[in-house]
Amino acid sequence: MSNSDLDLTVRRAIEAPRAVVWTAWKDPKHFVNWWAPAPVVTISNKHEFYTGGGFDTTMRLEDGTVMEGGEGCFLQVIENERIVFTDALQGGWRPNEEGFFSAIITLEDHPDGTLYTATALHKNRENCEKHEEMGFVVGWETALGQLAKIAEELA
Repeated sequence: MSNSDLDLTVRRAIEAPRAVVWTAWKDPKHFVNWWAPAPVVTISNKHEFYTGGGFDTTMRLEDGTVMEGGEGCFLQVIENERIVFTDALQGGWRPNEEGFFSAIITLEDHPDGTLYTATALHKNRENCEKHEEMGFVVGWETALGQLAKIAEELA
């Protein structure tokens, strides 16, 4: 159930079949090329793409700054349809010290290929506003554009 006070959403039609968009998520060699807005470089430390699996990325900014993502957990992975993940847990359902958000990614058929929707869910308005201030819309839309480009090239 969505909550407009606590959720942030980006959506885009991608001119590629759902299976191709899925591959860009599932395969770390593609994932690292779209996950963060360029020129940020993403390094995949762990990408256990299954329900209960862990993920961990490191991001290297243009100025050389390194940002450790911390381990998260894939809560639900339904092939070609849905990905739910959180930073509140690690792989194997181990709790993290703090969680900032969970996300739901859906892939639906669309006349142009795939309708991709990403929603970030927050536990309170403060975290939602913080995510907005961090540049959620610009960052996630940029990453989504990069995902679209990769998927369309793969299609």
